[in-house]
Amino acid sequence: SLLIFVIVIVLSFSSALYCNDLPEMRCPDPDWYEFGDFCYKPFTDQKTWHAARTSCRKLGADLVSLLSLKEQITSDMWIGLNDLEIQGYQWSDGSFVSHTNWGYGEPNNHEGREDCVEMVTTNNGSSWWNDLNCDAHQDWICMIPKGKNLCVLL
Repeated sequence: SLLIFVIVIVLSFSSALYCNDLPEMRCPDPDWYEFGDFCYKPFTDQKTWHAARTSCRKLGADLVSLLSLKEQITSDMWIGLNDLEIQGYQWSDGSFVSHTNWGYGEPNNHEGREDCVEMVTTNNGSSWWNDLNCDAHQDWICMIPKGKNLCVLL
């Protein structure tokens, strides 16, 4: 009976989150925008950086990692870049920081409390990165590889 109890517990935990890869390399649903090898979904319900990252991860995604200058955002939003765990910036999904797009004088770690990064976009369409306090509320954008389906709780 102990073995059955252990099997039931293992099955309960292993089936709590289900992620199914798509048979084709496409975005999981029409709300996601395709660009290159990834799909993106912007959200306008402003959250802290941590809450935004948690929301993305609940979908099986992560905050966006801007891996090239071609991937830029058209409004002010949280991106996955941060220096929370180590001094020096890294992407929340572990991607290598291959380029930066800091604004003039950034990152400045104002008052020693700016560990997260937002993409700032001006009215003329130019954009740059700004380090910001992680507790600020911003729009945010998730990124998921094409062909990966959204995760669902069973």
